[in-house]
Amino acid sequence: MSKKKQSEEELLQTLGDFTSKENWDKFFTIRGSDDSFEWYAEWPQLKDPLLSHLSSTAPPSDPASEPPQPPPPPLQILVPGCGNSRLSEHLYDAGFHGITNVDFSKVVISDMLRRNVRSRPDMRWRVMDITSMQFPDGSFDAILDKGGLDALMEPELGPKLGKMYLTEVKRVLKSGGKFIGLTLAESHVLGLLFSKFRFGWKMSIHVVSQKPSNKPSLLTFMVVAEKESSTVLHQITTSFARSSLDLNGNQARGLYEAIENENRIRREYSNGSDLIYSLEDLQLGAKGDLFQTRAHEWLFSSEEGQWMVVESSKAARLIMVTSTLTGLITVEDVVYENVDGKVSHLVPSKALLFRRLTFQRAEGLVQSEALLTREGGTQKIVSETERKKSISSSKSRKKGNQKKIDSLAIHGSSNNLKVYHNYLASSYHMGIISGFMLISSYLESVASTGRTVKAVVIGLGAGLLPMFLHGCMPFLDIEVVELDPVILNLARNYFGFCEDKHLKVHIADGIQFVRGVAADGVSGKHVNNDAQCDAECPSSNGSCTASHAERKVISKFDILIIDVDSSDSSSGMTCPAADFVDESFLLTVKDSLSDQGLFVVNLVSRSRAIKNMVVSRMKAVFSHLFCLQLEEDVNEVLFALRTEDCIKEEQFGEAAVELEKLLSWDRNDLPEKSKPPEMSQIIRDSTEKIKCLK
Repeated sequence: MSKKKQSEEELLQTLGDFTSKENWDKFFTIRGSDDSFEWYAEWPQLKDPLLSHLSSTAPPSDPASEPPQPPPPPLQILVPGCGNSRLSEHLYDAGFHGITNVDFSKVVISDMLRRNVRSRPDMRWRVMDITSMQFPDGSFDAILDKGGLDALMEPELGPKLGKMYLTEVKRVLKSGGKFIGLTLAESHVLGLLFSKFRFGWKMSIHVVSQKPSNKPSLLTFMVVAEKESSTVLHQITTSFARSSLDLNGNQARGLYEAIENENRIRREYSNGSDLIYSLEDLQLGAKGDLFQTRAHEWLFSSEEGQWMVVESSKAARLIMVTSTLTGLITVEDVVYENVDGKVSHLVPSKALLFRRLTFQRAEGLVQSEALLTREGGTQKIVSETERKKSISSSKSRKKGNQKKIDSLAIHGSSNNLKVYHNYLASSYHMGIISGFMLISSYLESVASTGRTVKAVVIGLGAGLLPMFLHGCMPFLDIEVVELDPVILNLARNYFGFCEDKHLKVHIADGIQFVRGVAADGVSGKHVNNDAQCDAECPSSNGSCTASHAERKVISKFDILIIDVDSSDSSSGMTCPAADFVDESFLLTVKDSLSDQGLFVVNLVSRSRAIKNMVVSRMKAVFSHLFCLQLEEDVNEVLFALRTEDCIKEEQFGEAAVELEKLLSWDRNDLPEKSKPPEMSQIIRDSTEKIKCLK
């Protein structure tokens, strides 16, 4: 026995890493199945407070009810990191039979099962990692943690495992359920507990009495957090006076300082000076625009909040960028499964991989979406893990099931994946191009003489529309105007956007850019954010040489496309910003267009009254107005012509054929693989839906 005690002491001294399964297996092997080890406190000291909290968790019964109601189901209690403590056995003997014990040590679970299988047959034992539990949401009425969180929160290891564990605790606990944790209440442990159980939780802290003969240097505390369905912010309460803990020196001072600081924070938040919410708090049912907005501000402006987003994401790749102009921007790769055959010639697979750009300020709206293919050949993509359906988009939507992915089986290196610029995933982009048939005769006459057509796109996004136009309509001189330089860098680095002498980007205000051209025909100076004039332009698809002109006189626009989102949701328009459809700006646009010019506006609004207002303003300025309503989206593409001599609706079919002939993929000198025939069909289908409004 003496040797055994000595071995245990040596093992405890070297256990060090309390998160090591191998160390715990060794410890429990030495300890044996009949010799329990109690951390912090034993049953006589825990019995009264523990039974009191558990009894108050059980739903009350009404013996006088008519007819008599069946007894409530047994309280479901989870004991994570159970070890070989006898706590579960004492609870079982006290009448709580719905107990599930979990531990990642197979040794201790086997020992405990053998010890209890006959005397306590209803008790369950599972080998499981408490940071990733295999229980459905809301499985337990109470979770009893005896030192488990403390073990995961070794200062040298950081808070990661503790965060994962408490996230699981919050998930598997029922509404109204209680987390009861026995802890030494060290500051780094309390900091995590307080932040994780801040909103929608009622928390109290109690001191656990000790044996009269014991004079421990550290006290054990019982933290009780009750899960509520509301998001009320409660003060933390205690059941002891500060004077009663003075004998414990630093531990008492640290505990009280932590509680007072947290309660001060909660008072300030309750008074509206700030709001901090975790991603889990949002998923618990946070309501209200102000709540959501401020929660997102914290999630994406603080390091802790950003890590929560990263850890919660299931995408194969997730890039988060915060811009002072646009706010939080995300780039993620997603898989669409069971896609119809429209792009089957590109990727002969039922699962297609797309890269998406989204702005947090327009949540639920995919700004840009690009098809990824393998450089030098096609790819086969298989989704290994089913995920929830991704958000639907009012700017970009695909037929087939959408799934975010946390892993991909991609044959070959993922570095070989590139954006395929000969395909536009967004139906409204194809709708914009179909509207070019309104001036197809003019486009053909310019292209046939070797001249160029001046096109301006306000709003870069991922650069997919300009790149597509640049590739399929080489007679275009394209100027893109983008307010945010961060967007340009994202387009270059992740979506293969690249400039050359026929495709340039201006970092400028789109309205001022158009006004400058309308006033004197001089564009703003092109800004090269990489400060590499006439140098390589890096992109995910390779590189190209960009010729950056200084100030340059340009003629009026032949095509002007407005495709910008709005940062002001109060306008009722998601796209564009209200200033772009103001009557004074529409008059400026008319002055900036050539005689045969085409003005295109991507309008996104769920309000028919707002759409009618925009249409009314454009009718007052332009001679002819057309509309394309996309059935599957809330987008409405408006086309305005300055010319008095306009194409008739009965000529649309002939004009669409003329437009198709202008597209470079239909030129005979191009290889067959460069001709995506379904794109022509999409354009033909879209032109049939364009209606004349004036």
